Amino acid sequence: MATRKLNQSIFRLVVGLVMLTAMMILINVWTSTSKHAKNQLNGDLKVAQNVFEQVLENRENVLYNSANVLTADFGFKQAVATGDKPTIDSALYNHGARISADVMALVSLDGTNITSVPQILQAEETFPYPRVIQNAIVNGGASSLLLINQRLYQVMMLTIDAPTPIAVAVIGFEINQEWGQQLKNVTQLETTIEVQVNGEKNFTISTLPDEMVPLALSEQGQTLSWLSLTLFNDVPYVSRQFLLADEGNFKVLITLSNDVHRLFADFSALQLNISLIAVLAIILALCFAALFSRKVANPLVALAEIAQRISTGDYNKEIITESSSTEVTNLAVALESMQSNIRQREEKISYQAQHDILTGLNNRYNMEALLNAKFEQNKSFQVFGINVFGFRSINDVFGYHNGDICLQILAKRLVEHGGLGARLAGGELLWVPDKFITHEQVVQFKNTLEEPIETGDASIITKVSIGMLNCPVDASNAEELFRRMNIVLDETQLTEQLLLNYEPEFEHRYLRRLSIIAELKTALNDRQDELSLFYQPKLDLTSGKVTKVEALIRWNNAILGFVSPEDFINVAEQAGFIGKITDWVINQAIKDAVLLRDSGHDISIAINLSAKDVMDNALLPHILSLMDDSKLDCKALSFEMTESDLVREPEKAIKQLQAFREKGFELAIDDFGTGYSSMSYLKSLPVTTLKVDKSFVLKLDSQQGDQKIVRTVIDLAHSFGLNVVAEGIENQATLQLLHGWGCELAQGFYMCKPLPFNDFIHWHNKHQSTNWLAK
Repeated sequence: MATRKLNQSIFRLVVGLVMLTAMMILINVWTSTSKHAKNQLNGDLKVAQNVFEQVLENRENVLYNSANVLTADFGFKQAVATGDKPTIDSALYNHGARISADVMALVSLDGTNITSVPQILQAEETFPYPRVIQNAIVNGGASSLLLINQRLYQVMMLTIDAPTPIAVAVIGFEINQEWGQQLKNVTQLETTIEVQVNGEKNFTISTLPDEMVPLALSEQGQTLSWLSLTLFNDVPYVSRQFLLADEGNFKVLITLSNDVHRLFADFSALQLNISLIAVLAIILALCFAALFSRKVANPLVALAEIAQRISTGDYNKEIITESSSTEVTNLAVALESMQSNIRQREEKISYQAQHDILTGLNNRYNMEALLNAKFEQNKSFQVFGINVFGFRSINDVFGYHNGDICLQILAKRLVEHGGLGARLAGGELLWVPDKFITHEQVVQFKNTLEEPIETGDASIITKVSIGMLNCPVDASNAEELFRRMNIVLDETQLTEQLLLNYEPEFEHRYLRRLSIIAELKTALNDRQDELSLFYQPKLDLTSGKVTKVEALIRWNNAILGFVSPEDFINVAEQAGFIGKITDWVINQAIKDAVLLRDSGHDISIAINLSAKDVMDNALLPHILSLMDDSKLDCKALSFEMTESDLVREPEKAIKQLQAFREKGFELAIDDFGTGYSSMSYLKSLPVTTLKVDKSFVLKLDSQQGDQKIVRTVIDLAHSFGLNVVAEGIENQATLQLLHGWGCELAQGFYMCKPLPFNDFIHWHNKHQSTNWLAK
């Protein structure tokens, strides 16, 4: 949509309204005056017609009275009766002189002219209008307009009775140019008298110039239009015509014409004056509109420029506007308020964009910029990465509120030591001291961070690991620094060395872990033939038979070669795709269980589950669906969980494990004895078996301490009604000790190392009758 400047819009609006108003006024004045003029014109014509008719009527009365006196005169009658022409002429002359008659005549009853004064009608000739004579004889008199010798007369005819009519007296006034001019002086209208004989013009007199007569006659009955009167001015006369006499083939027409220019002169002057006033008003409006629009628009343009400046991020200039308009002033105040609010909000946003909301420390992105600035100075400096051990457990045990307080206090302690501080992730902080600090100062700094934290609800003891980099030796930019700091902190987690300087070999191990992640994802998606299940038998020490096996995954990668489960299982858990490995193991174990069943071997396969697997609500329905499709009994599979994993969320773990037990699956706690809270929740776990960690079994035949621990664990398990599996048996003496203490199942290299499925079947068939205790 096209936009216009405000001053142009105001200018156009004001001028448009003024012009519209002026045009409306002009049109109204023009139409009103024109209408009034037309009404006056029609009125003038009507009055003039009435005056004309009245004049003719008055002349007719004069003629009648004079004719009546003449015809009543006894001497005149006697002269007519005796044919005394001198006396008749004298009488006609005298009477005509009294009324200034233009024609005095005497006509016999047969229509023959007797005499006339002056000599207009020739004696002894026939009167030119015998019909009028006959009408006068019949009616005793008649009046009419007659054209005699190309002159028009208004005549009155009366019979001379003695006592019967003996002749007709004719008295008349001439209707000529002079009479028309006199009438024009009275009516102010042009008069045209037209005589038609047999439908053709025979005689015309007019007060108009000869060249204007045809035009005036052609405008009779013309309707005046507003445009004709105001613009074109193409109608000089307006005429009205009426019939004055009609004697068959003889007609007399009167046309009264009014001069339109004269009539409308005053109205035209008025319209001209109003038009000039309107034009002047429009000119003044143009000037006013230009000044007003500029006065209104200029402050708005200035405010728009200020708004544009604000949009570019310049919030520090004072907003000053010169305007007397309350609205513009209010807008300026609002803009000033907006500028202030935006400045404060941007400062807040900028701070939040550069700092961690919880701790107030720099965030990763701002710290990256600060570090790059330090690198550009080409000076040596130290960087310390701080990782809170078990921060997730702090949140789980003490709640997120206390976890947040813990981070805030750690950040405060860090800030008290000066330098630059940042929070990189959940429990990871970064510290760049202002100056180099010694190893002893680092230890002291670590001890300060690990002081108990009082939250009001609890006293939290934190344990932190610190990774150290010397820059620019260990890193040349912020991105490299962050990456290598992550490597050092990962190494502290893996090695449990709480103070650790960066070493290049750490990166090699880190890169191997990345390669393991990438290759393991590929193997799970596209190259599952690299994966395989090995099975290690569990010997039933009561029957001497192998009734159970543990499924152990193996991975032989084309690039990395053989990768130990201890390496890739931990990596998979950290990378978040341990579930895919579990799915593959379960599917393959079920396939092998079907083969065991079909070959007549009653052996249960134990599958290891991670804590994430246990907490997965969809896992158990998936397992049941696969087993149902394969028509396997629940005794064909059992599951083992690591003790340390279960204590993270004991309530949910118990609920999930109870669901497994309700479906008939046996459950075992793997590596029992390595956890720190086993005894406190052992009675609540719905498990059937404890699996003694091999660290207690490997040297059981020679270590008295291990013997006490293992025997205590066996007795404890039996007190809870649980079976015991001992793993890591390397010799017969250890096996005999365990048998003597009542251990139910034994697992170790003494009997068999983990084998591929087919090799395990071969081994099992070979050793079905082997007595491992007496071997």
